[in-house]
Amino acid sequence: MKKWMVSSIAVLTLMTCAIFLTDSDTPVNPVDKPVAKPLAKLETEMKTPFYELELSRWEIYNDGTHPIETTKGINSALEWAKANKYKTFIIPEGTYLIAKGTKQDDPAARINMVSDMDLLLDEKTILKKEANDFEIYSVLYLGENVRNVTIQGGNFLGDREHHDYSKQDQEPGGTHEWGHGIALIGAENVVIDNVKIEKFTGDGIFVGGSTVTGTSIKEADLEVGDIDEEGNPIAAKGKIRTNNHAVTNFDDPVYKTYNNIHFWLPDGLVSGSKVDVYYYRKDGSFIKMDKQIEFFTGESVIPDDSDYFRAVFEASSSKEVQVERMTVAISKNVTIMNSDIGYNRRQGISLVGSDGVQIVNNHIHHTNGTAPQSGIDVEPGFYPGKNTIIKDNKFTDNFIQVVLAYGENALVEGNHFDQNVKDGVGVHADEGFIGEVIVKDNIFKGSDLTLHSEAALASDNQFKHSGVTLLGKNITFSNSTLVDTSLNVGNEEGQNISNVSLEHNGLHPWILYIADKLVHIQDVDIKAETKDQELIVGPGNSKNIYERLSVKDNDHKDTVLPAGTYNQCSFTTGELIINRTGKYILEDCEIKSKENLLIVESTYGNPDVTIKNSMLEVMENIGYGAAISILGAENFKLLDSTVLAKANTNSVPLIKIGPYGDPEPTNVFGATIKGNEIRTKTPIPGIDTLNAGTDAPAYRIENNTMYKAILEMKQKDINIDNTVIQN
Repeated sequence: MKKWMVSSIAVLTLMTCAIFLTDSDTPVNPVDKPVAKPLAKLETEMKTPFYELELSRWEIYNDGTHPIETTKGINSALEWAKANKYKTFIIPEGTYLIAKGTKQDDPAARINMVSDMDLLLDEKTILKKEANDFEIYSVLYLGENVRNVTIQGGNFLGDREHHDYSKQDQEPGGTHEWGHGIALIGAENVVIDNVKIEKFTGDGIFVGGSTVTGTSIKEADLEVGDIDEEGNPIAAKGKIRTNNHAVTNFDDPVYKTYNNIHFWLPDGLVSGSKVDVYYYRKDGSFIKMDKQIEFFTGESVIPDDSDYFRAVFEASSSKEVQVERMTVAISKNVTIMNSDIGYNRRQGISLVGSDGVQIVNNHIHHTNGTAPQSGIDVEPGFYPGKNTIIKDNKFTDNFIQVVLAYGENALVEGNHFDQNVKDGVGVHADEGFIGEVIVKDNIFKGSDLTLHSEAALASDNQFKHSGVTLLGKNITFSNSTLVDTSLNVGNEEGQNISNVSLEHNGLHPWILYIADKLVHIQDVDIKAETKDQELIVGPGNSKNIYERLSVKDNDHKDTVLPAGTYNQCSFTTGELIINRTGKYILEDCEIKSKENLLIVESTYGNPDVTIKNSMLEVMENIGYGAAISILGAENFKLLDSTVLAKANTNSVPLIKIGPYGDPEPTNVFGATIKGNEIRTKTPIPGIDTLNAGTDAPAYRIENNTMYKAILEMKQKDINIDNTVIQN
C-alpha cells in the first residue's frame, strides 16, 4: 500500500475518535485474549423467556411507513422487555423504517440496544434507514453500557442510494461517511450472527470505543526531572515529570471500572513518542512503573490499590506543554459471523477500538465509494485494537480487502480473497501494526498481500494473479503456492522464505524480486514460461543464502542473478547473468541451457564470483561468444566442477575470459580455473584467456581434465597439471 493511502486512512480514524466521545460509568472488565488462542465456542441459541414485538401496542408499523413512531415504539418495547426480565426480543417479518432524526447521530433516530437481551429478527425482517442528509447515523446502536447481547437474523438496509450528500457540516468534514448499519461503541460480549447489512453511506458494522473521562496535563502540572526505578524523583536533563496536582489522581469512582490510562496529543516541547508512568498509594509508597508507553496507541493499566500516578515525558522544558490523559471504553469480545455485508460506501467492518473481535464465515463484498473502502479495516487510532481474528470469510471485490493499519495481534486464516478491482489493494499489514501478525491458509485470487509488520508470519497460502510484497523486518513466508504472482522480498533485514512454489506464465514483468537487505531463501521452486518477461531481478545481498532454489524456464529467458550464496540450486533457463558488485558463490549447483550458460560482466560494478562442485551443461550448440563468458570481474573462480557441451558443433569457446576484438585493458582482475572436468563434442577451446586484456594478470589454470577441448592461454598464465584428452 502506498504511504499516502495509509496516511489518509489514519486521518479518517482520528476523525472517528472525535465523533464518538461520550461519558459513562458502566463497568467493563478488561480481557486479555491472545490471538494465538483457538476460536471461542460460539453460543447463538436464543435465551428464554421470549417477547415477540406487538406492533399495535407500541404504535409500530411494518410496512415501511411512520418512521418516527416505529423507531420510538421499538425502543420503548426494548426497555419494557428488559424491565420485565425478557431475554429474547423478536421482531417479526416486515419492513421497519428507522427515522432520519433531527440532528447528527440522533439517539432518537436509531434502535438503542439494551444489555442482557438477544435480538432475533425474522429472515424477512428489514430495518431500513429513512433517507436523510446527516453525516452520522446508525440503525442499531450498542453503547458502552451494553453487554451480553446476540443480534441474529434480519436485514439492515442503508440509504446510500437515496442519501442527500449535499449537506456540508464543518464538524464531521462533509464526507458523509459515518452512516453505519450497526455501531458498537464500547459494548462487550456481543454476537452478530446471520445478518445482511448493505448500502450504508459509511460502514456495515462499526466497532469502536469512547472516552470515559480525562484531563489535560498542562504546564502548571509539570516540573523538570525524571523518576528512578524505585519511584523517586531525580534530577535529569531532557525530562519533565508531573507534580502532585490533582490531574493525576484516581479519586473519580469511574477508575474502579475503567482501569486504563492513555496519553494523546502531546504538544509544546515534548519530543519523544513515549511516556513512562509510575503508580503510588495515598501514603506515597511506590507500586509499579510502566515504561515506554506509546502516545495514542499505548495503554497503561492502573493497579487496584493505586491512588495516583506520575508521568515522565521527554522534553527540555515544561513551557507550553500539554498532553491529554484519557481513560477509555472499547468494544470487547465481539463476534461477527455467518453474515452478508456488502455494497457499503466506506467499510464493510471497521475496528477502531476493540479487544477480542472474531470475524468468522462472512461474505464481505463490494465496498467502495469513499476512502478507505475496505472489507475490514483495523485502525484504532487513539484506542487499542487488539487480538483480532479474521477467519473463514469470503471477500469479493472490495477496493481494499483487509487493512491492518494500527493495532496489536491479528490472525487472518482460511479466508478467500477474490478481487477484480482496478488499482485495488488486497491484504495490507502496515508497520504500525505490532505483535503477532499471522496470515495462513488463505486463497488470494487477484488480491495482493503486503506485509510491513515486523516478524509477520505468512504460511500455507495460495495466490493466483496476485502479488506478494514483504516490507518488514524478520518476516517469515513459507509453504505457499504462487501462480502468475510476483514475490518481492529483501526490502528489510531478516526475511525468511521457504517451501514456496512459483508458476509464471509471463503475466507479470518479473516473478521474483530480491532487494538489497539480508534474506534467506530455501526450497523455492520456479517454473516459468516467461515470454518476454523477467524471471529474477534485484541486486540481492552478498550475505544472502539461497538453498535449493530451482528455476526452470521453458522459454529459456536469460536470468540475472542477485548477489549471495547459492547452495544446491538448479537453473534450466537461458544464460545466467552476473553483472553487479557483490559476492556470488554457487556450490553444488546445476546449470543447464540450450546455448549460453553464464556471462559475468561489470555493468554495475565488478562482481566476485566462485562456482564450485557444480555441473554446467550446454544442451545444444553454444551460442554467440562462449558458453561461459567472463568479461568483467574482481575475481572469478571455477573449481572442482563439470562443464559439458556434448552436443555442440560450433567452434566458439566453452570458457572464455575477455571479449572479442582488439586487445583492451582488462576488466577481469583475477581468475582461477582449477580441478574441473571439461567435455566437448569437437575440438574447440575449452579454456580461452588469449584476449583477457593488455594488462591482464596471470590467471591460474590448474589440474583440469579436458576431453576433446583445447587449452588456449596467454603466455604469463599459470598452467599446472592440466590434461587434454583428444579421444
